[in-house]
Amino acid sequence: MKLWKVWSVSGTTLVGLAALLTYAACSGGTTSVAGQPPGKPSGPVTTSKTTETFALQTLLLGEYDRTTKAPSTTAWKSYGYNLDGKITTKDSTDVCTAAVKTNQIDGNNGIDNAFGSVILPIIQTAASLQTPSDTISQAIAGGSFTIQIQVKGLDDTAAQTATGLTGQLFASGAYGGTPAFDATTDWPVTGLLLNNPNDINSGSKITFSDSYIVNGTFVSGDLSTGGVQVSISLVFQGVPLTLSVNHAVITFDHTTANDAANGTIAGVIDTAELITGLKAVAGRISQSLCGSAFDGIAQQITQASDIMKDGTNAPGQACTGISVGLGFVGKKVANPTKIANDDAAVPPDPCTTPADSGTTDTGTTDSGGGG
Repeated sequence: MKLWKVWSVSGTTLVGLAALLTYAACSGGTTSVAGQPPGKPSGPVTTSKTTETFALQTLLLGEYDRTTKAPSTTAWKSYGYNLDGKITTKDSTDVCTAAVKTNQIDGNNGIDNAFGSVILPIIQTAASLQTPSDTISQAIAGGSFTIQIQVKGLDDTAAQTATGLTGQLFASGAYGGTPAFDATTDWPVTGLLLNNPNDINSGSKITFSDSYIVNGTFVSGDLSTGGVQVSISLVFQGVPLTLSVNHAVITFDHTTANDAANGTIAGVIDTAELITGLKAVAGRISQSLCGSAFDGIAQQITQASDIMKDGTNAPGQACTGISVGLGFVGKKVANPTKIANDDAAVPPDPCTTPADSGTTDTGTTDSGGGG
């Protein structure tokens, strides 16, 4: 259970994979492309000046069907978006070179989600959990953490279609009780993603400046023009892991005033950066992962690579990124006014402390050097 402890405690880990990724949407019209969000409409510009915040109430990793809630080993195929504009099989040759050809297989309509197809089963096995999404969502419901998406320009009509919306994303730590997920819920924001960690009015480092809504579906931005790159800080027992995520997109259905339903977070993470960062915090997952013991995990992560780290995909080069597709359900809450206390004591790194010179927590002999 030690590995799972990190994934649940640092919920921002999984959505911090949360300001993730990309889609190659067509511009100009509102026609939907299979496997991608609706394209940016030609207008009109929103007239709403309202700012609304939605807190994630549930986070879905892709191990069960959104509608039926039935566990399925193929549910991941409907989480995410077709990021590279291709429909890839194990025999496709017009894509980057994957270490394991079966890991490049797309989901429905070309959806790219190697996280769901490769890494999620590793989490399920390591944690002995069939539905880890339930464990994470229970932690959110109990007030352990959440992600908040703030949007300006929604008008709360079911079929709103408009351009000119803007938004930003906040990471939030402990609520300090059980959140009601309504207008009384003022969930404190951590300083990790703020421009000034001590000033909530400084705004988030993760912003959406070209957002739009089509028939009630909010899209964080038209990424056909290049998208955005965001820097995400994920916390493991007080130690941040910072990752760059390219071409971020977040979508949800705003067909009722208080809901962000059928949400999707999609993205590409740099494989090498993920491995380097995880190695630095591996001992906080389990001391048995210090030093060379981490190599096996690094190999599994490398083998999950299915796309280039910038979201492109072309033959003749090794894949350098891992595509991700997550689902969520959000509820409208109060616009946050508080900053969470991020000053918890950081425990020493088990891989570098003298205590690591003897045996690991599994009883095997350790070299003492750590990773």
